[in-house]
Amino acid sequence: MSTAMQECERTARDEGLAAGLDAALSGIEVTGTAPGRYAAVSIRQVPAGSSVRTHSIADREDVVFVECPGERPGGPRVAEVGRLLAAVRLGLARRLLDQAVEHLTERTGGGEPLIRKQMVTGNIADIIGEVELLRAYAQSRTDPAAVGDLHNRIDDLGRQVAKLFGAIGYIADHPARALYVSSLVANTWIGRQGAEE
Repeated sequence: MSTAMQECERTARDEGLAAGLDAALSGIEVTGTAPGRYAAVSIRQVPAGSSVRTHSIADREDVVFVECPGERPGGPRVAEVGRLLAAVRLGLARRLLDQAVEHLTERTGGGEPLIRKQMVTGNIADIIGEVELLRAYAQSRTDPAAVGDLHNRIDDLGRQVAKLFGAIGYIADHPARALYVSSLVANTWIGRQGAEE
């Protein structure tokens, strides 16, 4: 994995989505690079004078959406941003997985911590395996269709992590909301129409 991707993943795992997004977009001219009409950025990276849209859940993660008027070429630069965002999202998945393990250690079922249940440990092992697989995929594939597919698979991974929290994982006040917001972020930076199913 490239040094930049490692840094993006580490930052998101240690500090959260907004910090990871800052790392991924460092040195990027956002309004001239993003492929769509809006680009997700952390509240700290809003270009001066930009028109900004907010989202009630994204606000809680310090993420806003900057309007990007005019045409942008897309191409390899956007695909590289997509790979860095994939690293951010994988770091975020690991951050939330760590929190889920703590949550499952504290909760009991049948007189023992849920973390000891075979089905739970199997799910956690599957998630860790998928993170490793997607990390390798992000490192080796640079074409836009593959990057779109990568983010679709990370969306699925995020849902698997959120399920470990049970009902708590679907509450806007819970940190698992970052997984949902990370999907919104990707939607503004990644062209998914060419992604494989």
